[in-house]
Amino acid sequence: MNILAVTDIHSSGRINQTGLSEIIAQENIDLLIIAGDLTTWGTVKLVEKILEKFNALEIPVLYIPGNMDAPKSTEIKLTNVTPLHNKAIELSGITFIGIGGSNPTPFPCPNIFSEEEINQMLETVKQSTEEKAPIILVSHAPPKNSEADKVRGGHHVGSVAVRDFIEKYNPLAVICGHIHESKSISEIEKTLCVNPGPMAHNSGALLKVIKEKANKYQITARFIEF
Repeated sequence: MNILAVTDIHSSGRINQTGLSEIIAQENIDLLIIAGDLTTWGTVKLVEKILEKFNALEIPVLYIPGNMDAPKSTEIKLTNVTPLHNKAIELSGITFIGIGGSNPTPFPCPNIFSEEEINQMLETVKQSTEEKAPIILVSHAPPKNSEADKVRGGHHVGSVAVRDFIEKYNPLAVICGHIHESKSISEIEKTLCVNPGPMAHNSGALLKVIKEKANKYQITARFIEF
């Protein structure tokens, strides 16, 4: 499976459809994942308008809203677009689990959850999946104390609950965003941690997932630019 991951689009209604289409064709993309912040304080209507642009790419799209998207933008379903927040969706033998919004920030945001709420949502969704199902976690908030959650000055501001989930369940990968300056590909124990960097700055990531045997997968990632 070839996955194109983007995050932090912060769009007022436009996206680089030409660049996306070229990458989708060149890299034989099977799935596009949007890890939040489609807008900046955008309405549900604006989030839907942007998702319609992705829908026109005619490949499967999973999305979660970010901390800067309207709280009620979690359930927009289009022909090719499926909401993932607080859900588990199985594709090609892999279970994708989504958690949108973010842990508390030092500035006002429309879509914030406490660490306790994030933990409860993740645990509840995980219990609905098969025990040994391979998982890819899609979280707008990066895990705490990782390469993906460092702000300028080096302070770690990610989610403790997301980190705990990774350490407890060892997903294949976590695709995150939120911290623009922490574009990174790293590992947390056996989990690949990918912050593609802001699509607003023409950045994204390609993940390749190869099934080696039953419930055994190899996963790699690299950055791309549009």
